[in-house]
Amino acid sequence: MMESNFPPDKQTCGYGVLWNAFKRITANCSAAEKAALYRGTAARVYRLAI
Repeated sequence: MMESNFPPDKQTCGYGVLWNAFKRITANCSAAEKAALYRGTAARVYRLAI
């Protein structure tokens, strides 16, 4: 599950930098893995309707 502490982390990097880091970290992941990392796992853990 991907997460950040944004906007408090804004003092250390911008949102674009953070988002690009997430994209680079997950560049070799499949579409299903990305879906789980970016939304699926959090939705399941926190019982959110997506």
